Amino acid sequence: MLLLRFCPTFEPLNFGMKNHLFASLIILAFLFINGCKNSSKLTELTDFIDLDTIVIKANSDLNIYRASEKRDFDIIHTKLEVSFDWDSTYLYGKASILCKPYYYDQSKLVLDAKGFQIIEVALLDDLGIKSPLLYTYDSLKINIELGKTYSKSDSLSVFIKYIAMPNKLEEGGSKAITSDKGLYFINPDGSQKDKPKQIWTQGETQASSCWFPTIDSPNERCTQEIYITVDSIYKTLSNGVLMFQTENPNGTRTDYWKQDKPHAPYLFMMAIGEYAIVKDTWRDKEVNYYVEPKYEAYAREIFPNTVEMIEFFSQKLNYDYPWDKFDQVVVRDYVSGAMENTSAVIYGEFMQGDHRYLIDNAEEDIVAHELFHHWFGDLVTCESWSNLPLNESFATYGEFLWNEHKYGADYADYGLYNDFKAYLQDARIKREKLIRFHYSSREDMFDAHSYQKGGRVLHMLRKYLGDQAFFEGLNLYLKQNKYKSVEIHQLRLAFEELTGEDLNWFFNQWFLSAGHPEIKVTQNFVDSTKTLLVSIQQNQEGEDVPFVFELFTNIELLEKSGKKQIIPIHITKRNQEFEIPLNEQPLFVKIDANNDLLATIDQDISIEEACDLFFYGENYLDRYGALELVNNKSDSIYLDVIENALSDPFWNIRRIALNVSSKLAAIRPKSTLKKTLELTEDENSEVRAAAYFAIAENFDLQVDANSLQKGMSDSSYVVVSAALESIYSLDEKAGISAAETLIDEDNTDIVLSLANLFAEDGNVKFETFFQKNAFQLDSYSKYSFIVAYGDFLQKQEMNILPENLSIIEKIGLEDKLWWNRLSAVSSLGSLKNKYSELNSLLQKQISLESDAEKLAKLKAEEKTSSNLLLEINSSLNRMKEKETEKNVLRTINAMLSKN
Repeated sequence: MLLLRFCPTFEPLNFGMKNHLFASLIILAFLFINGCKNSSKLTELTDFIDLDTIVIKANSDLNIYRASEKRDFDIIHTKLEVSFDWDSTYLYGKASILCKPYYYDQSKLVLDAKGFQIIEVALLDDLGIKSPLLYTYDSLKINIELGKTYSKSDSLSVFIKYIAMPNKLEEGGSKAITSDKGLYFINPDGSQKDKPKQIWTQGETQASSCWFPTIDSPNERCTQEIYITVDSIYKTLSNGVLMFQTENPNGTRTDYWKQDKPHAPYLFMMAIGEYAIVKDTWRDKEVNYYVEPKYEAYAREIFPNTVEMIEFFSQKLNYDYPWDKFDQVVVRDYVSGAMENTSAVIYGEFMQGDHRYLIDNAEEDIVAHELFHHWFGDLVTCESWSNLPLNESFATYGEFLWNEHKYGADYADYGLYNDFKAYLQDARIKREKLIRFHYSSREDMFDAHSYQKGGRVLHMLRKYLGDQAFFEGLNLYLKQNKYKSVEIHQLRLAFEELTGEDLNWFFNQWFLSAGHPEIKVTQNFVDSTKTLLVSIQQNQEGEDVPFVFELFTNIELLEKSGKKQIIPIHITKRNQEFEIPLNEQPLFVKIDANNDLLATIDQDISIEEACDLFFYGENYLDRYGALELVNNKSDSIYLDVIENALSDPFWNIRRIALNVSSKLAAIRPKSTLKKTLELTEDENSEVRAAAYFAIAENFDLQVDANSLQKGMSDSSYVVVSAALESIYSLDEKAGISAAETLIDEDNTDIVLSLANLFAEDGNVKFETFFQKNAFQLDSYSKYSFIVAYGDFLQKQEMNILPENLSIIEKIGLEDKLWWNRLSAVSSLGSLKNKYSELNSLLQKQISLESDAEKLAKLKAEEKTSSNLLLEINSSLNRMKEKETEKNVLRTINAMLSKN
């Protein structure tokens, strides 16, 4: 499972007006949203962070030990026959479940089956003849009396005929997976002309039992076959191999899918729709891409480098891709980011687009993440959600491994550092063990601990063991546990068996404890003894946080001669000092030369040392850190760093350099302008976009809007957006004229840029633009649009507002993402503040006015304003009645409490 993640960057970036609009959202919402699938790839991916005041409350759920599910029965094979009623959104199913007692004798079989209408339950004999069985059903579980006692050497086949009614279930969900209905009918009546009719499933965590009866636990696994009957116009996809298709006399078709390798029930899947199927192969195995027909030509770009990835991971692990095929499909209105269903991955619609869209939005990391799950998660599966990092930490680290192989160390380190920042943001509000046997909800496991922290921990384990031992250990782990469920100790035992080393110390402090090292480093060169003293102090505190982390790292030294030393150290104490013989004071001293530790390191580094680190350091983070320190400095050596960074081989260093180049531009204007103009043609679209912003910010007196027009025809929508906003910042009239030429573009980046410009301009002629796009943007792009819409309405006459208020209210009532509803509430609240102030002013003017004609006008205006306030309050009250999310409710109550 990959979560779709949102928002602003950690870096000093120039987003033009987008930055100000998003900042207003933060202020209005009283929260910080972090991590994103944003309108621009100038952002980095992390997770949602709620920086509300943390109140620790006793939670009885946290006292419950979350054990692995007890296994009374083992399902061996599941056979399903399903068909659908689009009008009622029902699934008509027949399930034949072959099972046996796991160990102890059993006379009753209990299956998860949520929200079904049970029609028939029977025992099947070897000839398929049915014998009715007694059962009870409570809408969640079906308890079947088997009529006799079975031992572990016996097997039995139970038949259940049922109707699944997902839309009648009480819907739950979480920030990670926004719905748990299991089975989804998209646009079932065909009323949404711009949206295809589809059916798809989402099983994780325990929602497969919303569409077929099973033991819905990750430590269960079985083989499967599914007969899917659909109208002949639709394509189907499921796990395993499509064995055959049968055309039926009534215009339907039955597709028979079979998977003969066992996997967990949450990995069962179906996807049904009018798809184009683009075929590929890997070593004679099918690799297929399911996309909407208009994207058929771009399928290989949508799922980039898939075949090469399968080969890479197979070789890296020395374990060939274990499943019969690998298919990928894009669905509409998906409830998360992507899902690693065995041999058939589902992605949200954000993956899909034409070539121009994919320049900025190709999600190669997500493809790598879901593919790596086919070893870690599908082949070997966590036995309980407490052990989820055995799935998600590996999949996250799979992204790093692919980037390291395909794009080199800088790109891989860039991603790894983003993972580190995402974890640190999560750690600001909680410090959790990676393996958690106590949690309130299993959905709580889907966080930046299980994903990003876990990936970083695996990286440290790799660096400690060495590449050969690490990957041989993974191979042994996979071979020992293939088609099984596991807990964390099996991973440790595999590495111990391979290396002969007790690794409890590592696993205890990193997987079974909370927190991370918080290190303070001080250094002192003693000239009299020619000794460098490096003191390392650990300051971490907290429940379940180790008082001392045992760390294997190094000290990097740069001597004045240019000689570099890297000295290994072993940290075993809370306070520890290391003595290093040296002839003279080094130019810089750095702990953890390759930035491998998952730790915060507080070390005073002078700007001069940072400059040396930039020029002599050997990795991305050395250069990245130096740029942060020299920002806004004007001495020659500091400017040299930024100037060199503008030509750095890695795109993100060039981009950051552009964003901190204002001092360089002021002191060395000619050469900096020349270089910045060159970077408008950089190979990377994010660098080109940053160059346009830098030109507008740094050279507003040297260039005019016309000189930026070439950016309006760039192949990247992100660059067009940047050029447009830069033109507007130099010449508002030219910017609006340029914007109007793009008003029909169907691209999120462009729509959001136009929204920002039109909101700032405020001309009423752009009202239809906002109304048209309010419901066309996907939910993950809508928040900043709503803020811009609200800003636009602030500048309109009162007669314009009623129709638009109803649109904002509709978003606040119906949008599936709470932060979008929150921005709708905030927009209404801002309008309420405006018209409350206007009413107070009008009432004061009315009390002072004696002219009858003027008085009548004032009273009419005051009445209109009062009616608007009544409408806004009514909208807020209707939202309050429906809302369940605490952040939104708190903001609504704050708005309603104001006079």
